[in-house]
Amino acid sequence: MDERAIREGLYETPFIQHRITGGYIRIIDGTQGLPAFWAHPQIGGTFPGLVLIHGERGLNNQIRMRVRRFAELGYYVIAPELFGATFNTNDLATRRAALRKGGDSAVLSALQVLRTHNRVNGRLGVVGWGAGGEVALRVALKQPELRAAVIFGGNPQPYLSELHSDQAAILAFYGDDDPEVPPATLNQMWKELAQSKARWQMIIYPNVANDFKDEESPRYHPYYAADAWRRCTEFLHELLEPPAPTVSLKASDQA
Repeated sequence: MDERAIREGLYETPFIQHRITGGYIRIIDGTQGLPAFWAHPQIGGTFPGLVLIHGERGLNNQIRMRVRRFAELGYYVIAPELFGATFNTNDLATRRAALRKGGDSAVLSALQVLRTHNRVNGRLGVVGWGAGGEVALRVALKQPELRAAVIFGGNPQPYLSELHSDQAAILAFYGDDDPEVPPATLNQMWKELAQSKARWQMIIYPNVANDFKDEESPRYHPYYAADAWRRCTEFLHELLEPPAPTVSLKASDQA
């Protein structure tokens, strides 16, 4: 299978998909309104909630596509914009550093929206990419009611000593050739998670950096990205148990 076929099949899934609706909304973060993108099934009963946490590239089309894909699988999904209106640099290192220092408040506000929504059933999870993976990990360690956290990269070093606590179930994806997260750090993360009573799994792909799943990166690896998507959706389905639609969506009707 060639790379184009892999890219086109990246979001394929064996699960029956819902018809969805979505778009931009504003959520309250403290005293300010915060832009966010969300999507959810059009009909049905109640659903689990997911907060998607973007990385240093921001709330771009790639993240919005993932919001829609998760919604099709039966989730109420919100992706808040973690960079404020006054944050106007495009330097990825600066943006990465900003996420490492903050972003938690916006994610907690998005979780509160889901927690109080009458069509969300209380089963909640977070998914983060890049530096957003660090935000997802921090939030999972502080919010014991979360059922699941999926982490695509990000540096776990500052949080290793907390990983043996009974946090949310964690699925973490890394590449073994990333200068910011060397194999020694990954080995230590493995050891710390092994002491936890919570469910966890680490997937480490060989010969790639942690941006292997970033479709805008020159180091994007379509095979690993497709494998990670499959593992991620299976993990979340098992833990959050989204309902199948009462009427299946025909292949010809899919977006």
